[in-house]
Amino acid sequence: MGVADEIWQAFITAHPEVAHGHWSLQEVNQKMAAFMQARNQQPLPDFEDLSPQQMHLLLSDPWGSSSPLCLLPEMEDSLLDQIPFFRLMEVLYQHLLVQPIKLTPKGNLPLALCRELYERKLLVQEDIEKGITKKISEDNVAFLQALKTGLLLSPFVKKRQNTLSLTKAGGQALAKKRSVLFKQVLQDYTHRFNWAYLDQAQTPAGQFGWAYSLYLVHCYGSQWQSTDFYAAKVLKAFPHLREPIPSSRLAGSYLEFERVYRWRFVEQFAHWFVLVELQEQPRRFYDPDPLLIRKTPLLDSLLRFTL
Repeated sequence: MGVADEIWQAFITAHPEVAHGHWSLQEVNQKMAAFMQARNQQPLPDFEDLSPQQMHLLLSDPWGSSSPLCLLPEMEDSLLDQIPFFRLMEVLYQHLLVQPIKLTPKGNLPLALCRELYERKLLVQEDIEKGITKKISEDNVAFLQALKTGLLLSPFVKKRQNTLSLTKAGGQALAKKRSVLFKQVLQDYTHRFNWAYLDQAQTPAGQFGWAYSLYLVHCYGSQWQSTDFYAAKVLKAFPHLREPIPSSRLAGSYLEFERVYRWRFVEQFAHWFVLVELQEQPRRFYDPDPLLIRKTPLLDSLLRFTL
């Protein structure tokens, strides 16, 4: 039975007089509209007791005024100081306040600026730290790629003749509270940035439903949970994400949803914005790289879910 058939049968069960032809078409349409409105407001177990209407808002307009997700309007500097991705963005904006940033012929951030950003050690990358990768450059460091892309997507920055500079709106924003810039950085990362850019895996996994993933962490993050725990709940809500994910690096091979979800949502987005803390577990033969996560106090200090 399809979804439409299920809805119709539920409607007839609720209103058996429909089957007897006692209502006009107009009355049926009015009753169906009321039935669907009530149905869309009922919590669903597969959505962790969110209603279809609430889930729709988290997916389609997570930062909208009607969304269950709310970014708190007042953010103290002490909170923003804890967010490494934002602090690195601030470094770039401070550079832009002084002078434009001339990109390399390839369009990357200049090497000297890449080294300056990395050497602050606000974020690090394992292969760089272990000496496996020697050169600190945008091509070699994922968070540097994300930072540069964040600038390109921002309404506060313009690119002309391979040079980045502030827009008028950017100059005005930087003269205001830091929270103004943070809100823009966070919304650009979640709403405008295509997370697949960092790994080239052709799938929406990890980014699709990111606000729902934050809701899950909000609900369950007081205790350490595996990343697979959250991935399973996302798959329960969105079974279509189970489709095979072709690897961009090895022809004919496929990636597990759980791995891509971990890269994109956990290790990059949530970790870079310090919404979760990570705990590596001893390796086991059946799970070569287990990872537990727990929400940070920062998550509840920055975000609120109104249900």
